[in-house]
Amino acid sequence: MLNRIAAFCLVAVLAGCAHVAMRGLLPGVSTEAQVRAALGEPAMVIAGPGGTRSLAYTTGPLGTQTWMARIGADGRLAVLEQVLDDAHTRRIRPGVTTAEEVLWRIGPPSQKVNFERQRQVAWDYRLQDSWGYHVDYSVMIDERGVVAATVHARVEGGRSGRD
Repeated sequence: MLNRIAAFCLVAVLAGCAHVAMRGLLPGVSTEAQVRAALGEPAMVIAGPGGTRSLAYTTGPLGTQTWMARIGADGRLAVLEQVLDDAHTRRIRPGVTTAEEVLWRIGPPSQKVNFERQRQVAWDYRLQDSWGYHVDYSVMIDERGVVAATVHARVEGGRSGRD
C-alpha cells in the first residue's frame, strides 16, 4: 500500500512538471507569441546575447520551479526548461558570475534582502535538490553586481515524497 501511495505521489509530481512543459509548444516552431498564449505573461523577461530572450515563469514566492522559455533571435522557442535545480545553480560562480547572468540562468529571486554592512544583497530562491530535499539557496550579489558567495541551506522537514 505504501509503495502504491509513493508511486501515486511521484506521478502527481511529474504531471505537475509536465503541466508547464507540455502545452503544445515545440522548440524551433512555436513563436514567442504562442509561448505567451500558452503560458501567460512571464514574471520577468531577461535579455540575452545576440537578441535572444528568456521568459521566466515562476511557481510562486516559495515555489521550487522556475520555467524558462528561451526565445532565439529568430523569435522562436529554442527550449523550455526548468532551471531551479542543482545543475543550473552549480554554474553560478562567486567572483565570476554577474547578477545579469544569475537572472539568465535561474530567473528572478523570490525575495531580495539587503545587507548594508557587507554591501551585498541576497537573492533568495527555494529549490528541490537532486536528493529530493527542499533547499533555500541564496546568491550574494556585491555592489559591483558580481556574485560574492552562494549559500545552500536545507529546509527543515523539507523532503519531498520522492525516494
